[in-house]
This record gives sequence, structure tokens and C-alpha cells, in this order.
Amino acid sequence: MTNDDAVKSGKRGVLTALLLVLLVFGLLAIAYAFMGGDQLVADLFGGADDAAAPVVVTPTPDTPSAETTGTTSVDGTATAEVPGSSESTSTDGTSGGSTTPAVNPPTGDQASRMYWEQVASQEQITKLVNGDIASISFGTVSKSGSTANVPITVAYEAGGSLSGTMVLRDYSGVWYFSSIARSGNSLAVTTGKAADLGIVSTIVNNQAANQSIVAGIVNGTYKKCTVSGVSGGSGTATVRMTVGGGTAPSAAGSIVAVSTTISGTKHWFITSFTKN
Repeated sequence: MTNDDAVKSGKRGVLTALLLVLLVFGLLAIAYAFMGGDQLVADLFGGADDAAAPVVVTPTPDTPSAETTGTTSVDGTATAEVPGSSESTSTDGTSGGSTTPAVNPPTGDQASRMYWEQVASQEQITKLVNGDIASISFGTVSKSGSTANVPITVAYEAGGSLSGTMVLRDYSGVWYFSSIARSGNSLAVTTGKAADLGIVSTIVNNQAANQSIVAGIVNGTYKKCTVSGVSGGSGTATVRMTVGGGTAPSAAGSIVAVSTTISGTKHWFITSFTKN
């Protein structure tokens, strides 16, 4: 073999070796890909990367919106409704869990009658709110239909007394004060004229909510009302008193009145007999 032949044979050997090396690397690359080479390398150098670990997410409760809860308060916050629950309002304006039968208010004509009968009763109502009356005694009540006539004897702070009649009327099971007058004074009651709806509403609501004293006068369990003082505010007067003398124990309470001006004259209206 000549030198040229030896050189050529050596070159072929080198090329063959290079081809074998490239073939081996190619096979290794294919095996690397199929066998998860990245994971194997990571395991060899201390385990998988923490960033590849699964993330546990804790769900947070959904916040109900005003649409799903039903009502929205005046300040814009949602208020949940409880299905099947209901809360009634009692006749004294307080909330309660039991159902209170609804009170049917007087008709327009009945309410107007109460209003104008009180206007006609100004002589004695004004003396009451001015503190001139010391006591009122109640006689035997006579009933005629929805009307209760209560004979009264009024004693005055300055001395002296007079007799008269107080009229209470029953509208749908609720007693309302209607008039008070001395004997011999036939009340001139206006008819067919509109009443002050604000005053009427106050009378109806407050008297319907405070029935114990009025009912006690009608059924005779209270026989006397003793006045202990009068306090006034802006258009209001509170007559402090004690009722007793009958079959029921004595009880403290008050007569509340409000005023309005009619044809330039101040008029007072009794809105409730309230038991403390």
C-alpha cells in the first residue's frame, strides 16, 4: 500500500467514526425526548422545580347581591329576606312576632264627625289643656248603638263644679273620644264640611293604639280621672292624670292634645288617653 492509499483509508475511517458518533447522538436525543429527559435531569439535580408544583386554590363564598336577596335599604345596602317569615305591627306601633288584627279606620263621614264635634267641645277641652280642671268623675254609662254617653262631673282648680256629658263612639270595635259638654249646652256641630286630614289621622291612629283607659271608662272599671299637671310644647299639651275609683286598680296616664288654627282661632283636639 502506498502512502496515498494509507491517507485515503485514514480519512474514510475518520468519516465513518464521525457518522457513528452523529448516529449515536441522534438516537440519544430521540430517547431523551420519549423518556422525559427534562424530568430525569431535574430529579438528578434535587427534584422538580417548585414552580411546576400544582397550585391549590381555596374558593371564596359568593357575596349575594341585592338582586338575589330581594330588598335594598335606603342607604343602598342589601337586606336579606327570610322566606316564610313575617312580622306584624301591633296597634301601638311596635313590631311583634304575632299577628295583630287590622283595625278598620272610621269612614270619612265618621272621622269628620269626630273632628267637628271636638271643635264644638272647645269650652271644656281648652279648660283641660289650660290646667283649669282638677278632676272628672264618670257616672253610669248608657249605650245606644255605637254611642256611649258618659255622665260626668267636672271639678275645677279654682273651686266649683258642673255636670255634663262625654260622648265616645265605637267604630269597628275601637272607641274614640268624640265630644264633651256641660249640661244644657247643646253643641253646635258643623256638618257637611271637610275636616283637617292631618288632625283626623293623628286622632284615629293614637286613639286606636291606646284603648285601655277609654274602654275602662265605658265598661265602668274607671270612675274618676284626677289631673296632676299639664305640660305643653309647640302645638301640643300633655295632661298628666291618674284614673281609678272603679273595679280596676288605679293607673297613671296622660291625655294628649294637639292644636291647630281654624278661621284665625286656636283649637285643641284630644288625640289619646294613654296609660303609662
